[in-house]
Amino acid sequence: MGPAKGPVAATIQGGKVIHTHALAAKLKADAVLVVDVSDAPRRPAELSAGTIWLPVPHPAIPGGVWIPGAGLGAIAPEVDKLFRDTLALGTHKDPTHEVVIYCHASCWLSWNAAKRAIGYGYKSVYWYPDGMEGWRGAGLPTAVAAPQTPQ
Repeated sequence: MGPAKGPVAATIQGGKVIHTHALAAKLKADAVLVVDVSDAPRRPAELSAGTIWLPVPHPAIPGGVWIPGAGLGAIAPEVDKLFRDTLALGTHKDPTHEVVIYCHASCWLSWNAAKRAIGYGYKSVYWYPDGMEGWRGAGLPTAVAAPQTPQ
């Protein structure tokens, strides 16, 4: 598993790399589970306790789910359970259902999460290394996402 930021791998063993135009076409043609594993914004440490903090809206690929923390190298058991459960629900427990995992360009979180999904037994995992920057750079639509967090 790679670190969160830095130059990313070019391939992913057991999965497939997909780029922006191919992903946009796939989303129009197929039922695909799209998972964003970007980090959630954190309250700035320098804000005083009484200061109201509102994170900016999180843009995402429409129709996807956002699971912060699922792309870290090591994840907490409750995040692992949430990730597994979300994949199972979104794929109808079909390990051949297509899953696309992304975060940002030059970020290992999506690669880590894609490897994790492959390790769970999913057979059609796509890693989207272009991330939200590639999606937005192509002028494709976004939707505001709310993070899914463990209960």
